[in-house]
Amino acid sequence: MSLAVALRAFWASLTDASTAQRVAMALDPTVSAPGNLLESTEVTSSTPPIQPKEQNAAITLLATLQREARLVDLIEEDLDQYGDAQVGAAARPCLKQSRQTLDRVLGLQKLVDAPENDTIQLPQPINTSRYRWVGEDGGGDESAKLVHGGWVATKTDLPIWSGQPDDASIIAAAQVQAGP
Repeated sequence: MSLAVALRAFWASLTDASTAQRVAMALDPTVSAPGNLLESTEVTSSTPPIQPKEQNAAITLLATLQREARLVDLIEEDLDQYGDAQVGAAARPCLKQSRQTLDRVLGLQKLVDAPENDTIQLPQPINTSRYRWVGEDGGGDESAKLVHGGWVATKTDLPIWSGQPDDASIIAAAQVQAGP
């Protein structure tokens, strides 16, 4: 379940600046003002992408995950043509390398270090960025069953982009080789 939540947050952050801002605020309490992480660039198939002068953090992170784990290649592959065993065999190294990359650049740690399904004490007042009720709202309860421990970034150490302004939206260069 945690991988699915992380991927949903990642993709939502890539495509929606307000979601990216909320994720950034959840991961780093010092981020507060809208717009200091990502600029929204909506792209349709009929219009060329707006080229930012700098590469934003979402593109940098995605480019890093592609370079080190081939994550975009795995996600964009038509998996219907492969059996479950083949998909699993391809996904295992990609997910392992993605985890190593995220640990290196974000220092991921559990937000609540307790086993799932344990009863935990909740600090009062409840910080809704750190604790989200699943199912019925506890109505201010001081304890609850932990369904998922959450994640927190302990650092942000993204690679520094040094490309040209026209290339700020490039996630991975096309690979070519000399023809026959």
